Amino acid sequence: MAELTPPNRNVSLDDLLAANKARFDRIFETRMRESARLDSERLPPANGDLEPGPAGGTNGGGETAPRLHRESPPPAPTAEPGGAGRPALPSRRPDAAVTARRPSGDVAAAPRPAPRAETRSAARTPAAPLDPVTLDLIENALRNARHEMDAVLFRSAMSPVIREQHDEFPMITDPQGRMIVGQFGSYVPEMLAEQAFELEPGDVILQSDPYKCGGAISHINDWMVLIPIFFQGELVGFSSMFGHMMDVGGPVPGSMPTAATSIFGEGIRIPPVKIYSRGEPNEAALAILMNNTRTPEMNYSDLMAIVAGSRTGEKRVIEICERFGTEIYRRACEALLDRTHRAMRTLIVKNLPAEPQSFEDYIDDDGVGNGPFRMKLTVWREGEHAYFDWTGTDPQAPGPINFYLHEGMFKMFIGVYMIMVFDPQILFNDGFYDLIHVTLPKGSLVHPDFPAALGCRTHALARQFDVLGGALSRHAPEMATAAGYGSSPHFLYSGTDRDGQPFQLMEILYGGIPGRPIGDGMDGHSWWPLFENIPSEYLESYYPMIIEGYASLPDTGGAGRHRGGNGVEKVYRLLEPGEISIHDDRHRSQPWGILGGRPGGVSEKWLIRADGRRTPLESKVDNVQVAPGDRIVFRTAGGGGWGDPLERDPARVRADVARKLMTAQAAERDYGVVLAGDALKLDEAATEARRESIRRSRGPLPTYDFGEPEWTRRMLPEAAD
Repeated sequence: MAELTPPNRNVSLDDLLAANKARFDRIFETRMRESARLDSERLPPANGDLEPGPAGGTNGGGETAPRLHRESPPPAPTAEPGGAGRPALPSRRPDAAVTARRPSGDVAAAPRPAPRAETRSAARTPAAPLDPVTLDLIENALRNARHEMDAVLFRSAMSPVIREQHDEFPMITDPQGRMIVGQFGSYVPEMLAEQAFELEPGDVILQSDPYKCGGAISHINDWMVLIPIFFQGELVGFSSMFGHMMDVGGPVPGSMPTAATSIFGEGIRIPPVKIYSRGEPNEAALAILMNNTRTPEMNYSDLMAIVAGSRTGEKRVIEICERFGTEIYRRACEALLDRTHRAMRTLIVKNLPAEPQSFEDYIDDDGVGNGPFRMKLTVWREGEHAYFDWTGTDPQAPGPINFYLHEGMFKMFIGVYMIMVFDPQILFNDGFYDLIHVTLPKGSLVHPDFPAALGCRTHALARQFDVLGGALSRHAPEMATAAGYGSSPHFLYSGTDRDGQPFQLMEILYGGIPGRPIGDGMDGHSWWPLFENIPSEYLESYYPMIIEGYASLPDTGGAGRHRGGNGVEKVYRLLEPGEISIHDDRHRSQPWGILGGRPGGVSEKWLIRADGRRTPLESKVDNVQVAPGDRIVFRTAGGGGWGDPLERDPARVRADVARKLMTAQAAERDYGVVLAGDALKLDEAATEARRESIRRSRGPLPTYDFGEPEWTRRMLPEAAD
């Protein structure tokens, strides 16, 4: 089946992107006028237009109110492609400073993004106060710009992994490379530290090598775009996005071989390189990249869509600077960082233990016959500073499950976890990074030595959330979650259809979210909250397959007062010959329950041939040949339960059975709830008797329940807590 292409081949991708961009421009401008209550004759203030008003006038916060001048701002330099001049060769001097070239051609030194300093908070100077209305306008303009970057990319990308599943991450930073808004934490300092560039308006930098950016991206399928933002010749920040490419070469379709033992066996690695210089494309570099993928049209389209999304962030920041001036914009950025910094200090003191607390969990195997692999984390705080130490984690794996963990990325993970669990209203940015101190042992599973294979690193990436949650739960388990499905299940299917057209699919599946203090875990949900599934209609329209079933898998969520979410079962019937690959984990180890909650169910995969023969598949496997009529049964793990199952309201248990999230047998076995007949009538007397019998026969409830397998109990002493 052919790859996706525009129906009208006379319409170029650039035409489509331009059309979308103009539409978003109109929407954004309308919303900005409405939010600011600007009439059509009011001009936006330029740099320096805000200054103190008359004595005695205040803005309600005890500070002098600004006065608005109506002078027209100077025109902003364009950042659109098409500028004059040939691509300039980047400087390769190791000590060269990052420089910013003004549109006139003269070069002025621009501040190199600050390195991550562990002691920066000692010298931190709060930003000068802004009036709350101005700060709120700038904050929400940046929030909207970040979401608009997503929208432009989703409407322009061709691959389902970006367009439908949203495997991409945007960011807007200040001139020092600190993320002001975004999803994945700032990587600008590490990206630019590897190679110095003379930065100019219209430049676009691309890179995909984890070892060339300190792990800012964690495998070579992620293509990262970085655009410097200039206003009136001054560098005011960066706009950036990265997204997962369907294929980047290597021995297997999808470029994530489960048998890889080196990154050289995974695909093309892109060092930081300008693919646009002053708006002019680097055609030679783009040709090399597209010559090293099985899906050049899709990769090119997705790359240009990422560039378009990043350009959108650039445009919106320039508009903010045109309206408020660069000084006000810089002060607003500092104020947003400082606010998050103050909020995180409070969260650290309230929720982290003063004494070191450790927790460990395991990845089943590395895909080449080794394992299990331990991940161990120790957590404590000293005053308002938090410490996270991965010492005790196993050495790097021979196979591709290694996670080259970027220090800033792990700080971001910590921030996401703590903000989402303890105070979701906090704006997520880099403001708290200097409060977090991380130890990543060199040569370990979380910081492997080059050239360790990284293609299946998502299992360690997802499992770290279970380990982080477990370590934080030592201090206050009643405030913590259980373990989730702790993996990133991937299904890949490729081949050539009956018309001779190649096809290639990669789909990310989801599993059970853990039971939580506030309620049940979600069924079949992504551990990364902004990901979405690919609609079955899309898969059946564009790929040679039929989705015969896609449903919650009953009883896979761990029992508990708040049950764990169920995994999913997806059944693919394949219509063309080809080959499949599977990436998953939690095939042997169960997601643990907490405070008496039971562990979730494990994952499993089956290949059912057209003649009915059934073959179990390992959780990590490549190059499985399939024929028309074959079916793949893909089952993911559930989430662990939270709290004593006997404390769950029997009416809620009955509702779970009625909704086919749980069987009647599990209701009686795990919850002591007795249901009678097809009507599922709750037998209250029998339920009370059954629950009392279970209480008398069981022992003390463990704090953590890692499940029944002997090898799990032997490895994890915490199971006896």
